[in-house]
Amino acid sequence: MNNRFDPRTIFLSTIVFTVSLIMMRNINQIIFFTIVIIIHILFVGINVGNILKIFLASIWLLLSIIFINYFLIGRDVYYILNTASRLFFIIILAAVMLSSMTVIDIGFAIEKIFYPLKYLKIPIENISIIIALSLKFIPLIKDEAVRIFKAQKARGLDYDIISIYEKILNVTSIFIPIVVLAIQSSIKTAIAMEIRGYNDNAKKTRLYESSLRLKDYLYILFSIVCLFFNLLLRGLEINILNIF
Repeated sequence: MNNRFDPRTIFLSTIVFTVSLIMMRNINQIIFFTIVIIIHILFVGINVGNILKIFLASIWLLLSIIFINYFLIGRDVYYILNTASRLFFIIILAAVMLSSMTVIDIGFAIEKIFYPLKYLKIPIENISIIIALSLKFIPLIKDEAVRIFKAQKARGLDYDIISIYEKILNVTSIFIPIVVLAIQSSIKTAIAMEIRGYNDNAKKTRLYESSLRLKDYLYILFSIVCLFFNLLLRGLEINILNIF
């Protein structure tokens, strides 16, 4: 769990920043949100090296978006810059949240934030547990895929020399063992929950209790202020770059 902020603070601020990104459409907002993202990374306190790895991993996706929009569709430069920036910022926000929160923290944040939905007969506690367990299986599936690829490579399969068609066939061949692994892991998790006395109607407890502090409220307020300032920048027609 992140020691700087409550999980609800990080989750709520991520939602507010994402809403701000949806409304981003000009260079003023891109410059402003670049500063906000840097502040968010510094405040949450994650490793900057992880952000660089994420950027390098997503660079091909960003370049493909630029290529398709500019050369194939013929979009203008500002539209392409806005689209690529919005996608990149969303990737960074998701990475910051997942790097600073455990799966249990994410489930806890969803349950507490959307708790009023319980009065509408929506099983928000069950939904939060389902989301948390779903996120838990992502690294397991990734590790299994890497293990299968390494096993294939150890048996002499070289992906650098085979054709694209053969690559597709080999990739589809690992789909079944990954699905089998996911099913086996889900069964083991269900058995473990049953052995530990998990009851849908019982009151849930946590190993580490968390509470909202003053800095949590201030940071949520900061994210809301950024949202309103972003709305203000959306209405400005003056390019900030021209001022300098």
